[in-house]
Amino acid sequence: MAGSSFAVVVLALYVGVANPWIVDPWTCGSKISAEFRELITDYHNSVRSKIAHGMERNHTGKLPSAKNMYEVAWDCELEKLAEKIAADEDFDLESIHPRAANIDHRAHCQNFELNYYQDINKSLKRWNYEVREFGQTDPKNLYNDDSLEHFANMAHGKNTKIGCSYYRKGKALTFVCVYDIGAEWDQPIYELGPRCKTNNDCTTYANSTCDMLCVKK
Repeated sequence: MAGSSFAVVVLALYVGVANPWIVDPWTCGSKISAEFRELITDYHNSVRSKIAHGMERNHTGKLPSAKNMYEVAWDCELEKLAEKIAADEDFDLESIHPRAANIDHRAHCQNFELNYYQDINKSLKRWNYEVREFGQTDPKNLYNDDSLEHFANMAHGKNTKIGCSYYRKGKALTFVCVYDIGAEWDQPIYELGPRCKTNNDCTTYANSTCDMLCVKK
C-alpha cells in the first residue's frame, strides 16, 4: 500500500498546472497545442521518475533504480523534425543520429475526430509498456533487444529534450516523438544506481541540479 501511495505522489508532482519545462505555447509556431505538449512531457517525466525511484514495472518485478536520470523538456526544433518524419513514410531515420525517433501508426474510421488524450496516450503507453510485455533481463541494463526500442528511447537517461508531432492522412494517424539522444545498441539504457538526492549526484552534464530527476542547466 505504501509503495502504491508513493507512486501516486511521484506522478502528481509531475502533472502540475504550471510546469517549468513546458515551452511557451506560442514559441514553436506549429499546430501543436500547449495541452498536447504538456501531456507528452508529463508522461515522459513520470515514467522517468518512476524508473529513477525503482518503481517502474518490468515483465517480472520492478526495473532497477536509476542514477543520472534527467528530466526532459520540450524542444521546438525536435517538434518540427517529428512533424517532417510523421509526414514522410520514407524518411531516413539514420540521418538524424545521434537523435532517435519513436513512431506509432494508427488506423481510424474515415471521419474520426482526433482525440489528443486517447490517441496520444495509447501511443505513449504502447512504448512504455514494451518493457512490461517483453522484459529487460540484461543484468547491466544494456539495450540489446529490438523489442525494447521505443521504451529504450523513452527511458534513456541522457535524454534532456523531446519534440513530438503527428500527421493525419485519410484514416491513418502517425505520431512521432524525437529524442535528442537515442539509446545506443549494447549500451546501458540508463545508469544503475540510486536516484539523485543532491545536485552533486547529477554528473552527466556540468552544473546539473537535482529535483527528483536530474536537471540539465
